[in-house]
Amino acid sequence: MSSYAITGASKGIGREFVRQLAADTTKTVLAIVRDPTSSGISELASRLPNVHVIKGDVTDPDSILEAASAAAEVTGGKLDVLIHNSNAVDVATMSLNPTQLPFDAQAIRRIFDPPFSTGIYGGIWTTNAFLPLIERGTQKKIVHISSAMADLDLIKATGISYGVAYSIGKAGMNVQVAKYAAELAPRGIKVLALSPGWVDTWEGKWPVATFTGVIMETDMIAGEKPPEVMQAESVMLKQFQTAEPELKGQIQPEESVRKSLEVIGRLDSKASGFLLSHNGTRGKWL
Repeated sequence: MSSYAITGASKGIGREFVRQLAADTTKTVLAIVRDPTSSGISELASRLPNVHVIKGDVTDPDSILEAASAAAEVTGGKLDVLIHNSNAVDVATMSLNPTQLPFDAQAIRRIFDPPFSTGIYGGIWTTNAFLPLIERGTQKKIVHISSAMADLDLIKATGISYGVAYSIGKAGMNVQVAKYAAELAPRGIKVLALSPGWVDTWEGKWPVATFTGVIMETDMIAGEKPPEVMQAESVMLKQFQTAEPELKGQIQPEESVRKSLEVIGRLDSKASGFLLSHNGTRGKWL
């Protein structure tokens, strides 16, 4: 029986990873979430007996260590695949270009802290906390959900100058993944940065909290997609099409996760340390 742990599993592609993995009843799926009572994941877990919801906040090292201990109790001290999906951004400043960032130390920290705390610091704490379980697992795979928005060629080709802190955070994640891959290769552990594509995770709510990959996740205010969100998507589509003219628009979480799991399944030592797309490619991201 293989085992998987997914952080940021309460909504978006994190929850879709849980859903698709748990469809195979021989798999043990650990959903790591800050709030185990969240309706999105608790309802899913109530229908799937092989899903175990575990409280864990990746921005709190003590919390994620406790989550790893709880996971070990479920799996007998081992884990095959860790998927670090947690991420957050300051949505209010996502549209700013670098020249528009404020000359204010506290404001800059507020902008950069969410992606750094979840993606970089949280990535280190999560990886290190679960590493002893991974070492005793069979597949020995660690995957960090990253983004093509950190790819230098894509930035140059599309002219996308906004999302500064988000993109820098993901670029840092990609370097961090490469460093882990270099260190852990002698132990047979594979580490991958994975871009899930441009995914529509709209759930009829105002997007206020997080982005994953090139993904708008949602929380709080219910309703139809507001015009400003649709306009932003239209602008992004035109920019993405300068790099990939055949792109028609966003894909659904089901497709993104299905293809991502195929990439994870094929992950070997040759691919370890790289950033790959949900199609398993480098350079063609969307």
